Amino acid sequence: MKEPYKFQQEALDKAALQDNFLCGDEMGLGKTPFGVWRDRDLRHKYIAEHGKCRMKTLIVAPLAVHDGWEKHIKELLNATVVRIDPKNRAAFVNKLKAPINGFYIIHWQALRLIPELKDVSWFHIIGDEVHRAKNRKAQQTQAFKYLKTKHKTGLSGTPADDKPDDFWSVLNWLWPQYYRSYWKFRKHYCVEEVVETGGLTARKPTKVTGVKNVESLHAEIDPWYIRRLKKDVLQELPDKYYDTVWVELDPKQRVAYNQMKRDMIAWLDHQDITSPLIAGVVVAQLVRLQQFALGYMQPHPDPKKNGKWIMTDPSAKLDVLCDIISDNPTEQLVVFSQSRAIMNLFSKRLQAMKVSHGLYTGDQAQVDKDRTVEGFQAGDIQIFAGTIAAGGEGITLTASSTVVFLDRAWKPNANLQAEDRCHRVGQKNAVQVIDLMARNTIDPDRKVKIDLKHTWLRALLGDDR
Repeated sequence: MKEPYKFQQEALDKAALQDNFLCGDEMGLGKTPFGVWRDRDLRHKYIAEHGKCRMKTLIVAPLAVHDGWEKHIKELLNATVVRIDPKNRAAFVNKLKAPINGFYIIHWQALRLIPELKDVSWFHIIGDEVHRAKNRKAQQTQAFKYLKTKHKTGLSGTPADDKPDDFWSVLNWLWPQYYRSYWKFRKHYCVEEVVETGGLTARKPTKVTGVKNVESLHAEIDPWYIRRLKKDVLQELPDKYYDTVWVELDPKQRVAYNQMKRDMIAWLDHQDITSPLIAGVVVAQLVRLQQFALGYMQPHPDPKKNGKWIMTDPSAKLDVLCDIISDNPTEQLVVFSQSRAIMNLFSKRLQAMKVSHGLYTGDQAQVDKDRTVEGFQAGDIQIFAGTIAAGGEGITLTASSTVVFLDRAWKPNANLQAEDRCHRVGQKNAVQVIDLMARNTIDPDRKVKIDLKHTWLRALLGDDR
């Protein structure tokens, strides 16, 4: 069984002293396995004190990371996992009522849709991306706080001093005996400014304009909280490490993808396989199918552009990517794709989210591309969004240590070059590479082919000797 890194064990040792704990490690430092090991330690302690432990653990996490949770639970603990199916909540509820001990995994939106959750006396509740409970008035947050449990663990890469007034709700869930009053907390840790309404009221309304007493807050929560950055644990992490996030296509995307796939199969069935032209045409068709896994593809509405396609929402991959960005609001990310269309669609999403970003695609002027790199390296731009062909070579993006691929190029060396925009001289952190993969699409098979070609390339270059 895989054992924790030293920095993870230090967090587990600190958490072992507390019934409830908050891990605020930076993105990419393994908060999911920490949560699994934390549950293991709590159960071992309970068994040592009471002789047995036959209780249930609830994990509330974004839907996109449920695969990761199940994988780590089975690899590290070989325990029973019950996952919610958003299309069939009844099946999950039935298992919830059954005497099945182990791990139950739901997404945040399900909290207000499954009242039966509050009827369970949970052993341990893990809130992954627990800052999603920051809105103290939201039904989702209130449903979360109604649940009964012996132990609580919060996981979030968002710094504790980012927005103290939002942070109160998380603290209130973890330690309600200490953090009862929102207004008392806000008065002590937030700088407030009176809002002029022009009306005559006994109490002037205020808004938060800053923070204060941050050192006091950190000292106060220190026994129950830990946060490390990649640079703090650099020697323990590999230079470059990989994660896969699985995505379910939006129903509208799925219909379009399946139709495109059927059309391709029908076309192939009528071709002469000895034709010298077929290979190039098939590759073009496969690239088109790959685009259908990125976003919703439809024929261009302009009759003059007959045969052309445009990409629009919905895009399940962009939904997940935007969630990652929202959950890590201070993290600079490099995002790559083969498709210029998905990058343009991504840019529109980021504009709506008011997230600073720069595009780096083949149709942009060189002065604009240079400005994007300079702004990103200076920290003025949070998201670098580029195509592999345009941005995969010749530039330095060491301001980030996280690279996200919406899809990969067929040539493995092109992908490696793109990864190494961050993993190069000047990088002070280990580099995390994340692949967003759509289930039941061309994505998994393409990855197998690319990985195989990568193996051949390494052998050719002598890297395996």
